[in-house]
Amino acid sequence: MSEDTLPKKKYERALVLSGGGFRGSYQVGVLRYLNEMGWKPDLICGTSAGALNAVGIGCGYSPDDLKTVWLEQSIGSYKLSWRAQLKHFLFRKGFVPFFDVSIFQKRVAKLLDIKVLRSSEIEIIITAVNVLTSELKFFSHKVIELEHLMASCSIPILFPWQYIDGEPYWDGSVLMNTPLLPALERKAKEIIVVPLIPGAGETAKPLPTSRKEAVSRLFEQVLEGGSYSIFLAHLNWDDKIRARRNFWQNILEPRLGHQRCKIEIVTPTDRSITIRTGLKASKEQIHSMIIQGYRDAKIQLKEFFDASKKPSRLKISNLLQEKSS
Repeated sequence: MSEDTLPKKKYERALVLSGGGFRGSYQVGVLRYLNEMGWKPDLICGTSAGALNAVGIGCGYSPDDLKTVWLEQSIGSYKLSWRAQLKHFLFRKGFVPFFDVSIFQKRVAKLLDIKVLRSSEIEIIITAVNVLTSELKFFSHKVIELEHLMASCSIPILFPWQYIDGEPYWDGSVLMNTPLLPALERKAKEIIVVPLIPGAGETAKPLPTSRKEAVSRLFEQVLEGGSYSIFLAHLNWDDKIRARRNFWQNILEPRLGHQRCKIEIVTPTDRSITIRTGLKASKEQIHSMIIQGYRDAKIQLKEFFDASKKPSRLKISNLLQEKSS
């Protein structure tokens, strides 16, 4: 069952959590700060690692609980399936993923508390992509099972795809690593986005100085440009188009309804968070990323929380101009 079949509601606050492997532990620090500030979302949208955090919150986990989950994941969550790789090399038959994720799946199953998730006051939405049709699917906490969460976390080629209602699905980051769409459809007035890419949303980044840095930049652009940057560009374009229309055109023609939407970003400032820390991380690195997430949120959301003391709303066009200036 797709989330698309569920009724749409309006929400005040939405939290959007991108994917990024073990870098998802960074979001735990952000969640800790949001808790301290008393900012509770009505909706949480997550992809891949972000889906793991979103479902964890829906299951009643605190940021400290999620910290424990991520520390446990750092200890051999998946391993290279040498026997399967050798068999594939010799016989060249079928698709064989690189990693065995049976341990990871057991830990994800341990995380899930279906009864608590179903009764969550916060709507939880995660994404996955149909391998056969390339269709992006949204799944609500009302239908999420183990296979849905595993599918959202299944990195293509590296991990095996998962079957949902008889069809194969894998990582939602393929088409939407930053799932803003559900929050925009529900006309959330405040959206906090946590991309796991250092400097996401910046107008310019340092030029790569090595092949390693170039590959890392390519990876960042695929994930960031594939959803977040494109959404912001579309919203900015939509505002420009509406500025040229007359009153009745603006009233009669449908739009996403983001005129009251305020989007804030919390993004890693530490450039050492790269592809490598996405696929593998030690306990020390996870601790460090959680601390960094907390510190970055405290700095980057300072003006947001200062302004929230006064009733005000910004148009997305004005917000984009501020971000680019």
